[in-house]
Amino acid sequence: MQSSIFKRCISLTLAILTVVLAFSSCADNSGRQNSDSTGGPGKNTDTAETDTRIYPDLPAQNFEGYVFKVLHWYVTGWDSRMNKDIYAESENADPINDAVYKRNMSLTEKYNVSFSIQNETQDKVISMTQKFIGSGEDAFDVVYARMVDVPPLLTGGYFLDLNKLPYIDFTKPWWDQNSVKSLSVLGKLYLAASDINIIDKDATSAIAFNKQYANDNQYPDLYTLVNNGTWTLDKMMSLYKGKSRDLNGDNKIDAENDIYAFLGKNDVTASFYLGGGGSFVSKDENDSPYLSFNTEHNFNLADKIFKVIYDPDNFYNQHTMQKPIDDTAFEQMFSNGHGIFYWMRLDNVTTMRASDTEFGILPVPKFDEAQNRYYSMVSIHTSGLITVPKTAAKPDRTGFILEALSAESRYTLIPAYIDKALKGKYVRDNESEAMLDLIFATRTYDLGDVFGFGSLAGDWLNIGSTGKSDIASFYTKHEKNAQKAIDKFLVSIEKAS
Repeated sequence: MQSSIFKRCISLTLAILTVVLAFSSCADNSGRQNSDSTGGPGKNTDTAETDTRIYPDLPAQNFEGYVFKVLHWYVTGWDSRMNKDIYAESENADPINDAVYKRNMSLTEKYNVSFSIQNETQDKVISMTQKFIGSGEDAFDVVYARMVDVPPLLTGGYFLDLNKLPYIDFTKPWWDQNSVKSLSVLGKLYLAASDINIIDKDATSAIAFNKQYANDNQYPDLYTLVNNGTWTLDKMMSLYKGKSRDLNGDNKIDAENDIYAFLGKNDVTASFYLGGGGSFVSKDENDSPYLSFNTEHNFNLADKIFKVIYDPDNFYNQHTMQKPIDDTAFEQMFSNGHGIFYWMRLDNVTTMRASDTEFGILPVPKFDEAQNRYYSMVSIHTSGLITVPKTAAKPDRTGFILEALSAESRYTLIPAYIDKALKGKYVRDNESEAMLDLIFATRTYDLGDVFGFGSLAGDWLNIGSTGKSDIASFYTKHEKNAQKAIDKFLVSIEKAS
């Protein structure tokens, strides 16, 4: 998709003493708003007077047919999460595929560069990266390891500091400012999100709700609650508690036959924790991480989350109540009308495309009304971010191409993903479209979650499977190992280039 093109058609009618100017303009709505600070997709604000597209500060360049090589993870059985944002062989009428193809061809024509991708299982990406970098080989320009798997590569000094790559400008809106700010350590940044990719957008947490059930239960306008800041954990619980329904009259609630108030999984624990303004690890004025779990706010937030996940009459936890675990069957429960609320990642929106269920989309609720913004967790299990091997022969070339790809993606891939794939094809109402914009603008990352210090965040995510709710004891058990892991991590980062 090209940037918005504005044409002014001027019709001049000359009379003896009068000149009449008639103006008409036509605009392509493919432009994106460039004033947002988070790198999240924005709305088009083009007018006939101004082209609001931002262009990268890149000189003319000819890469003489260089093939930009990407190594990317996948998980066996996760076919829907196979990479689709790096390479497309040809156009096929799919909006994402065609946007990727057009983006890449645009850069091929402009800079004489082409693109390739090698998809490998998540564990093989780690071993391959360690091997080719360890041997000093310039095998790939960019590596996407799954975020939950990437810490050994980060602590092992396998990547370049992205801040040092020529041409990359992290102030530009095609870089996710939340990732840049949150994931740096001691001023060094080894992984970041940009508009090159949609897989990390798909990994963002949200809440879906069944619109018919909301009407049946006389819920207030949920979009208004979000917009006026009153969409909180307490509010959500007050709406769904007691609303599960035994449809088949067997005196028990099961998600296959009845209606559960809230369908979710262990991930709700982590998503609601970060969504409620909680943190595992924060950073000081020197950009150095420190444990920040042990606070009154976080403990109060944890207590509220326990009220959600340990409520079997209202909350269906896939990880404890579905045997064996079947993600496809679980996702179909909401689509088939067996849930009022549904925790999801945004890639679930596309899996609900065949559903007759009318649903809306909301951000994860806040802790309370005093919380000044919403936070939308990006899953470390279903996404990977940009990393550059330290064996890159020409870091300036890598930086140039990443900047060009990111900038072009903002005006091709992202509009196709948001406007055509999500909003145009799957989302059922205009209000949910606005919610998507809000969710993307509030994406959040936590160093403790991404780097897994002492398994604090990982064990917190899975606490729902243990039945435990003593938050003080939980933290005491993890504090020592988490601090040791941070100390070791800092030593490795200080040594890294």
